[in-house]
Parts: sequence; C-alpha cells; structure tokens
Amino acid sequence: MPEVKYDENLAEWVDLVRNLIEEEREFVIAVVVSVKGSAAAKVGAKGAILPDGSVLGWLGGWCSENAILLAALETLKTGRPRIIKLVMAGKELRQVSEDVIEVGTPCGGEVMLYVEPVYPKPQVIAFGHNRVVRALVDIMKILGFKTVVVDPAASREAYPSADSIVTSLEDLDKLRWDRHTYSVLASMGRTDIDLEVLQKILRREQAAVFLVSSVRRADEIIRTLIRRGFGDEINKIQTPAGIDLAAVTPEELALSIAAGIVAKRRGGTGRFLNEVKGDPVKKAVTTLER
Repeated sequence: MPEVKYDENLAEWVDLVRNLIEEEREFVIAVVVSVKGSAAAKVGAKGAILPDGSVLGWLGGWCSENAILLAALETLKTGRPRIIKLVMAGKELRQVSEDVIEVGTPCGGEVMLYVEPVYPKPQVIAFGHNRVVRALVDIMKILGFKTVVVDPAASREAYPSADSIVTSLEDLDKLRWDRHTYSVLASMGRTDIDLEVLQKILRREQAAVFLVSSVRRADEIIRTLIRRGFGDEINKIQTPAGIDLAAVTPEELALSIAAGIVAKRRGGTGRFLNEVKGDPVKKAVTTLER
C-alpha cells in the first residue's frame, strides 16, 4: 500500500467553509498549490481567511502569515481569483509585483498559493407591494440574487419566489446589510413612504439604493433628506432607477431596474453592446459601400 498523504481534516475544513457560506460570511479560500525549498506549509494545505484577518485552517507558520493576509485581503477587494507567489526572502514584507510577495524572512523557500474570494449571495431588498416588485423579485431570483420584500401588505402567496417577506420596518435590523445588498424603493409615487424608508436605510451598509421615481419627485425627496441632515449617504441613491429601456409595462420597468442592478454590480455601462464592443453590421455595410 502506498504512503497515505490524505488530509484527514479535509471533511472538517469543508464543513467549516459550508458553515461560513450558510452564515452569509465574506471570506477567502486559500490553497497551497506548490512548495519549493523550506516552507512549513505543504501542497494541499488549506485555509479560510476572514476580513478581520482571522485564519481558519492551516497555511503554514508565522513567516508567511502576514503575506497570506495581504494577498487574501487584496483578493476580497478585487473579487478576482489568482495565484500568488510567496518568496521567503528579504528584510521586510514587500509586494514585489501584483502576484509576487516577498515575505521578509530568511526561510529561503517559495510557496505558490491559490486564493479565491467567496461572497454571500448578492441580495435585493425591495420596498413596495405591486406588479413591479413582483416581477423584480422573479427576475432577480433567476439571476441568483437573494430576494427580500418589505411591505405591510406583502404575503407569501403574492411573492412565492421571495426568500423572505418582512411586513414591518421595525424588523429591518434582522436583515443582512452589506456591500452586496441593493435596496429598491418602489412605492410608485408615495413620497411619504419613500422618505420614511430612506431615513431608515440610507446610513446602513449597502451597495446602492434604487429609487423608482420621476426626476421631479426624486429632486423633492433628495432636497428633503438634505434638510433633515443627510450628507454623503445620498450618493448611494440611483434615481431614476434602472437602465433606459423605454419601459412601458410594470414588467419592463422591473427588467430595467434589474439591468441597472447588474450593471452597478458588474461595472457595466448600460449601453448597447455593439456600441461598446463594435458594430460588425455597420462595419460590413461600410465595407460594401466602398
């Protein structure tokens, strides 16, 4: 029988990662994929790094820990999986290049580390009870978002695909608020309701607040918020909400809002792709005309 190289703690580590995902935590998975020379970690060593710098699992000794944290926290910011080379040399921790870190210890080895960010599901918290919200919840569910509906009149029967229904603004503290959260206010003209909600959510952590409103009504709402002491938080508001689709129906409006959320999350422009990437039809026609 060959020597057993299997890590008996693998199942425990998988359970740890599963629990972090179920708790909707943000973290980085790190796996040692190559080792040269002297290094405490072996190929296959695994860890989960939390935003506060905690390392769950085993990735080696103190000589590489700070470098691993540097790589992991940068990966959380960029959202891009990558392979990092840790060089056990130098006098201090130093980022040599985008993917090479000099650890600042005389150990003399090299470790290749795969790091990948793990984020909770992006979520939409929709305020309102109408056809726009119903269509938006269905669309965002298809797109893989967690969906929450907040309205006193909302019910499970009206929103069967929603992950949760909240019928009181007093329960907002029970929801998850983070940089992967997008609020949508769709009272469809109730300025008093929009102001009440905005005052309760604007100072919470979230990616953006999409206010479904005309320009004129939104201007009134924003000016009122400023008079009530709100400042930089107002920059979170996206209004009128969505991408210009010349939407007519509630379902088309919901599609416009959904497209705006995706564009905000992915860094899209909201323009036609043939305007962004080039128009082969126009190019072909121009060639023919020559």
